[in-house]
Amino acid sequence: MFRDRPAESLDELFDRDAEVKSLLDAVGRAALTLVIGMRRVGKTSVVMAATRGRLRVYIDARVFEDRPYISYQDFLEALGAELRRLLPLYKRLAELLSRVRGVAVAGVSVEFDTGRSAPNFADLLEVFDQWAGERGEKLIFIIDEAQELAKLRGRTLLPAFGYAYDHLRNISFVFTGSKAGLLLKFLKLEDPESPLFGRYAERLEIRPFPRELALRFLKEGFKQAGVGVDERLIQKAVDELDGIVGWLAYFGLRALRSPSTALEETLEYATRLAASEFCHFVRYTGSKRYVEAARICRHGARWSDVKRYLQAAEGRRITDSEVTKIIRNLINYGFLEKRDDVYVVPDPALRRALEGLRC
Repeated sequence: MFRDRPAESLDELFDRDAEVKSLLDAVGRAALTLVIGMRRVGKTSVVMAATRGRLRVYIDARVFEDRPYISYQDFLEALGAELRRLLPLYKRLAELLSRVRGVAVAGVSVEFDTGRSAPNFADLLEVFDQWAGERGEKLIFIIDEAQELAKLRGRTLLPAFGYAYDHLRNISFVFTGSKAGLLLKFLKLEDPESPLFGRYAERLEIRPFPRELALRFLKEGFKQAGVGVDERLIQKAVDELDGIVGWLAYFGLRALRSPSTALEETLEYATRLAASEFCHFVRYTGSKRYVEAARICRHGARWSDVKRYLQAAEGRRITDSEVTKIIRNLINYGFLEKRDDVYVVPDPALRRALEGLRC
């Protein structure tokens, strides 16, 4: 049950039956499904386990997370890596791809031309649609952390997605995103100038486990491993890690080896990783104000609290629009959530990191 990587089959998931059913229902009836949720909450596990054994293409856009921008060629290389996995299994797909301008297929290898000779993404999607149609199946085209494609320069993928939405009936897109605001901003579903304007998208939110379920996850994991762990340690782990399955699983793996140090090691690692991710964001924006704004929101703060705190920290007036922009960006990047009128940092590891964070 405790795994150091995303689940790949349904029997590796813990109590996500409702989410799996919702996802498969959405894929069956909609052209576009958005799977959102905070970091390490289990989005990839749900998507990959639910779609195992089905016709699918998977692109992991997380590889672009640390880059300020990406090129169309970068995207094609990520797609090519997935095609090199598929081609040994599906000769017909290789035949269809070889007919696309800008694509060279040799055995199980696929290469894309560069520059102006690069293949049109819509043409590649037409191949996937034809391939799926010939097989009498629906192809599930998955892009993990799809908001990272907003960094693409020189070409946009939205026209191809819009074309596929309208005309390619054998493809269903599933986009995951831990930065829900950025994902929606990238897709521009409400922008009249966007190729995806007005298109309907199913939306599935993967949430952390509630407390009782988090406790059961740990207890059943230790039971399966045949290891006894003190109830007080399990309770404390859930108190510190909330219901974020990634951190709970990491703690579980540590506890199988060394229960006495497992929680301390988990908190240290989680705090360090959360600090690194957040400081990367701060350096990207070029403003230390985000550190102070997030810090005051660790356990909840209203908009007015954020403004007062920032002004006190800097000793000068800050405009309302600047405060709103800071909060909006923190939400878009998944570092804040709004609950009623209060802004909170949902990740317990980041809350801990923010106590003395210096970026």
